[in-house]
Amino acid sequence: MFINYFADEERSSPINLAVGRAIIASWLVWKTIMYDWQRFVEVPFHLTPEFAWTLPPVAPGLVLTVEKWVLIGLLVLFAFGYRIRFTGGVGALLLAHLAAARQIHITSGEAQSLLIGVYFLLVYTVYSQTDALSIDGLRRTKNETVDSLRSFIVSGRDSYPLPGLKWTLVIIAMIYFGSGFDKLFPDGPFGGFHAGYFGSVHLSRVIVVRDIAYPWHVPLGPELVEYPTVITGAAIGTLVVELGLFVAVLAGIGITPFALGLLGFQTSVVVLFGILFADTYPILLTFVAWDRLYGRVVSDRTLDVVFDGRCYFCMRSLYLFRILDVNDTVRFVPQSSAPDEYRNRDGVDFDSAMYAFDGDEAHEGYYAFRELLRQYRVFFPVVWLMGLGPVARVGERVYGYVAANRGRQFTCRVDLEE
Repeated sequence: MFINYFADEERSSPINLAVGRAIIASWLVWKTIMYDWQRFVEVPFHLTPEFAWTLPPVAPGLVLTVEKWVLIGLLVLFAFGYRIRFTGGVGALLLAHLAAARQIHITSGEAQSLLIGVYFLLVYTVYSQTDALSIDGLRRTKNETVDSLRSFIVSGRDSYPLPGLKWTLVIIAMIYFGSGFDKLFPDGPFGGFHAGYFGSVHLSRVIVVRDIAYPWHVPLGPELVEYPTVITGAAIGTLVVELGLFVAVLAGIGITPFALGLLGFQTSVVVLFGILFADTYPILLTFVAWDRLYGRVVSDRTLDVVFDGRCYFCMRSLYLFRILDVNDTVRFVPQSSAPDEYRNRDGVDFDSAMYAFDGDEAHEGYYAFRELLRQYRVFFPVVWLMGLGPVARVGERVYGYVAANRGRQFTCRVDLEE
């Protein structure tokens, strides 16, 4: 379910990186969009004055609010993989500034987790060249030759390196290891071992104090204090998953038990303390085997797509579809290699449009693209929309115009090999 990318960063599809990028961007938008910086700067005191330098000297509320919305805009572009080096790099700088400013009044994990987002943005930015399923990946196809692009469309690629997921996994594992290590050595590595965390007294005290001090009451927490064996088991289990994740990552073994354990640990915090650390869920979800889940959704029907193997623009249009075909259920065939059974069908004209053949059914142009989208199922809302009469009529005209003018309006090297 969860993948140890440190053991092997190669995957047969780049889908996991694309999903991870979208998850991180969505999580950071969700966290930052709720911040009211104008009210924040109006607080008459600073809990941590050492961070006061992060406040702009002029109109701090306005400046921080503008930063927030610029960051959100960059994160939306980052989610789609558009100019990742710019959107991710600048977004990381803005997020780091807002995270530091947030700690003027908030020193809890709510503010500190923003720094984890900074790490993700920076790592994804450094390895942006490996992000194939993105707008940037599509843009990079302009540097491909017609032959190499045709070869990719027809045969695909055996594997994709995903170092962005590899190193973010290492970072997250190190953070959790540090948390577990701090529980055992609260005064540092030379301050002596603290065995109290293994017993039930420490955690029970925390549960009771929080139940009294916090304005909300969670009945289950104080009730569990009456069962010291359960409390001790919870404490030991927490240490096992926090320390074990890092060990498992470096050892190259499966991390699923530890990842599920950490998710369970965070859920138990909600149950015992009434505190929701929601950040753990999106962070760990970036390491789920999304490509396997997606592969189960894709249609198992066989679809043959016949395209113009001499047209640069046509092949670039099929780039993302080729990547999304994780189960190899779509056979992309250049016109020059099209079987006679397709070529000799009545009404089929390969010079005027692309075709998708589903058994005895032939879908031309606009509807060929619709069948491609139908194949991947996750686009079912788009497929439904494309089937509506008004949308279909407009789509047919747009496709007809593009197909007829591709040599003039777009980069289409139709005559390159003639």
